[in-house]
This record gives sequence, C-alpha cells and structure tokens, in this order.
Amino acid sequence: MVDFRYHLVSLIAVFMALAVGVVLGAGPLQNSLGRALNDQVESLRDSRDQARIDADEANQRASAYESGLETLAPEMVADTLTGQSVLLVSMPGASAETVERHRANLIEAGASVTGSVEITEEFFSAERATYRNALAGQLGSYVEPADSPIGTLARGLEFIATTDAQDPGAATLTELFKASDNALIEVKETLTAPATAILVIGPADEDVPAEAETVDETVLLNKIEFLSAIDTPMVFAGNDGTGTLLEALRAGDADVSTVDTPDDATALINVPFALTQELSDSTVTWGVGQSAELVLGSPVELALEPGAEEGEGTAGDPPNENPVEPTADES
Repeated sequence: MVDFRYHLVSLIAVFMALAVGVVLGAGPLQNSLGRALNDQVESLRDSRDQARIDADEANQRASAYESGLETLAPEMVADTLTGQSVLLVSMPGASAETVERHRANLIEAGASVTGSVEITEEFFSAERATYRNALAGQLGSYVEPADSPIGTLARGLEFIATTDAQDPGAATLTELFKASDNALIEVKETLTAPATAILVIGPADEDVPAEAETVDETVLLNKIEFLSAIDTPMVFAGNDGTGTLLEALRAGDADVSTVDTPDDATALINVPFALTQELSDSTVTWGVGQSAELVLGSPVELALEPGAEEGEGTAGDPPNENPVEPTADES
C-alpha cells in the first residue's frame, strides 16, 4: 500500500531545500560566489596571457639563435671539406629547396659537388621487388654482390657515384638505373667526377602510421638496407621523430652518420662537420633531436692528398688513408 504521508513529507523537504538555496543564492551568498567565479576567470585569463607572452619570447629567442647560426655557418664550415667531392642523393619526398640549400653549403665548406641524384619510390617499394631482384642479378660484373638485392643495387649506385662518369661501366649502370619503365634513380644534375663522400637528404615529411594501424615495414627496412650497404663515407640528413627513417637508423645497428632536422641552421654546420668525421672513419649522430648525441658537433681537419688542389675532389682513392688530427673531441 502506498504511504502518501511519506511522499508528502519528501516533497515538502525538496521544496524547502530549493527555497533555501534560492534565498541564499540571491542573498548572502550572491556576492561571495560571484567574486570567486570572477577571480577564477581572471586568474585563467592572466595565465593564458602570460603563456602567450612566454611563447612569443621563446619564438623570438629561437629565431635569433637560428639567424645567428645561419650567419656564422659559412665562416665555421669554411675549408673543412677542401679537396673533397660530394654527391648529393635525395630520398623520395626530399625537399628540392633543402637539397639546394645543402648544395650551396657544401660549396661554402670547400667541397666540389659532383652531381645530384634522386632516388625514386621504385627503389624501395614492395611492388617492384621482382624487377629489382632481376636487375641486381645483372650487376655481378660491376660490383661485389651484397647479401640482398637492395644491398647490391646500393653498391651499384655507389659505383656510379665514385667512378668517373666517362667509365663505360658507370655509364652502363646509370642507364640501367634510369630505365624509363622502372626508373630507380633520376639524375637531377649530371655527375661530373668521382665522389669521395655522399650526402643523403631524407624526405621532408614521412607518413608515420598510427599505433593501431597495421604497419608494413618493407619500405622502411629496404631504405635501411640501402643506406647500410654503402661503404663510401656518407651522412644521412633527415627529420627526427617516432617512426621516421632517421629514428630507425639511430636505434638500429646501421653504421651511418646522421644529422637531424636538415632545415635547421644547426644542420648547415653539422653536415660538413659530420662528413669530415665520416672521412676519418668516425660515425656521429648530431642535431636538435632527442636521439642526437650533440646539438653541434666538431670537424676533423682533413689532410689534403698530394696533387689535390682546393676545390678538387680526391675521388677514386680510398678516403683519408693518411689523415687526420682531430681538432676537437670526437663524438
């Protein structure tokens, strides 16, 4: 049986509580509640404004440091690569502007740029594996086969880079790599001389899969294998971050020198310095990324080989058999 007295009492209690709340909110507590809320809003507004001021100041300081390093870079790297010849290699997705910036920077460092080659997606894609395997099988008379077709093809490109462009073998390999239907490379700037070192520029943006996404690491592993197979002194300059090629190189066993954030002013200093370290058989990891050993590295003074003059490469000979006296601590 329903107890109406119980419900009546409950309803009276609810209305009384509501009435008390209205009376207190409109009366004695109105000012104190309002002041408390206003104080909180003002505090949050002040925090927001201060955060904007701090961010603006940080950006201004960062821009000033960037500008200062860009101004100092030409003087700091001058003559560090005198007598060396460097081939520029662009990975798929590399920024042409970044490549050109480092080309000019290498010349500031005293190196001669022997040419520029862009690697195509065909070099690494899973869909072209059969073609690459067949092509790698034809390179046995030019290079020593590696443990994998990608490695053998990398050695083929290395042969092109370090051999006189007029050499019949280098010319034949270049044509094979440029075959129109499945071009593995595109020659952006004709190779003019053998290179003593190689600078590889990584992609400007990399598609990093989400954690929940199924990851096909074939392309990434092919790129690591490609870079690891090259014995010529080489520096890879790429962007840092989770899932990037640079992160994989630094986390793995690849004996490859890396410089991160290639568009940053620090890279204009670090790349020539890292090349001198590579030419002296040292491997370094420099840049502003969290996985870098140093923000700014130091160069090794390279001995100019007999007969070489400033601006001339020394390619064709083993690099730095009689180098070097470090001018600073090696990393």
